[in-house]
Amino acid sequence: MAATLTVIGLTACRPLYFPPVPNDGLPEPSPVRLANESGLTVGEDGRPALRVVVVGLAGAGWLAVQWFGPHGGEVASESAWLEPDAPSAEFVLPADVSPASGEWRAVVSFGGRLLRQYLLVLP
Repeated sequence: MAATLTVIGLTACRPLYFPPVPNDGLPEPSPVRLANESGLTVGEDGRPALRVVVVGLAGAGWLAVQWFGPHGGEVASESAWLEPDAPSAEFVLPADVSPASGEWRAVVSFGGRLLRQYLLVLP
C-alpha cells in the first residue's frame, strides 16, 4: 500500500511539459467581417432591406441571412454566393412574409460562421 502511494505521489509531482509551437509556416488569420456600409433599413415598399458588404473575403462562399420577426421566430432565410471580386449582396424580406410592426432581426453568417445580427424596429 505504501509503495502504491509513493508511486502515485512521485508521478503527481512531475512538472508539465509543453513543447514549443513553431512559428514558421503558420498562416496569419484573416477574419471575414462586415463593412460599415452594411446595414438594415426600411425599403421603399416598407419592407426590411439588408445591404451586406463583406471585407477580408479570401475565397468564394455562401452568405446566409435568417430573418426573425417581432414574435422571435425565424420567418425566412436567404443566401447568396459571394466571390472575392464581388463581395456584396442585398436582401429584402420575402414578399410572402407580412412586415408586421415590431422588432425585426437579420442574422448574417458566412460559411457557417456568424458575422453579425442587425435590428430594425418597424412602426
